[in-house]
Amino acid sequence: MTPRLAICLLAGIAALFAGEPRRAEKLILEGHWKRARAIVEPRYREAPDDPLVNFLLSQIRNAFGDRESPPKLAERAVALAPGVGKFHRQMAEVAGVMAQQSNMFRQLMLARRFQHEIDRALILDPNDLQALRDRMEFYLLAPGVAGGDPQKARATTIRIASLDACEGFLAEARLAAFHKETASIEGLLRKAVAADPASFRARESLAAYYLAPEHLNLDAAAAQGRDAISRDPARVLGYSISAEVLAARESWRELDALLDSAEHQVPDDFTPYYRAAVRLLATGRDLPRARRYLDKYLSQDPEGNEPTRAEAQVCLLAAAGRTR
Repeated sequence: MTPRLAICLLAGIAALFAGEPRRAEKLILEGHWKRARAIVEPRYREAPDDPLVNFLLSQIRNAFGDRESPPKLAERAVALAPGVGKFHRQMAEVAGVMAQQSNMFRQLMLARRFQHEIDRALILDPNDLQALRDRMEFYLLAPGVAGGDPQKARATTIRIASLDACEGFLAEARLAAFHKETASIEGLLRKAVAADPASFRARESLAAYYLAPEHLNLDAAAAQGRDAISRDPARVLGYSISAEVLAARESWRELDALLDSAEHQVPDDFTPYYRAAVRLLATGRDLPRARRYLDKYLSQDPEGNEPTRAEAQVCLLAAAGRTR
């Protein structure tokens, strides 16, 4: 091999490895946390000083319930590349998670850390919609002494809407729910889907609205599930929505066919089984079937940001207790 060819080959290999974290970032956006983890964990061992890898691993481990390493990884990403807004946003998010498990004094300290990091993130990238959503939630949920302010949340919603119509309607729906302005929520969620039919966040929010007991509409929820599957059959969301609808309708043959299809398309995420089981528990119908579905869900590790093994085991105990 000539020296020039060897250099070209090494450059190609370097480019390939450099592209792997970007692919993991896309997988995260699509909800494929396990697949992203399979890329990022070995990459971290090879390149522990890569800021993007530290950022992604902080997100991934947080999604799987690790409460120890994500803050350290986020801090490392910020230290390595302080000029990247999303790294500060991740630091803010893990500070928020830590605050949920802390005493009041530490919560105030973490609230200040959250504000500092999210402000820095938005200075560096004023159009970061996730950072704006995080800021809005902080203003809604934090007590006034820690910086909470519903009026600032509304101003943040206006900023979100100026950048993205769909996200703006979703933010308005969140505000309406917070203020118990229930009459406007459905319309806002429908507007969000209309503004961006490809938004899975919007379809998930609208389906959740229709699946809630207080305004149950199985036909409308089913439509969101079908559309999500048709837009991307490799994402689990549409199957999860549809599984819950079919369980509520007691359409057993269709439900089992759907679950088989979901397992074929997304074999590393059994959330549709969990969603069907929980709906059966809620209605008290076919509890042995619910137990089978929960056993199936527990037969592999849950996907990131999905119900944990502990949550599924609680449901399983409830189903077992009610079938004795």
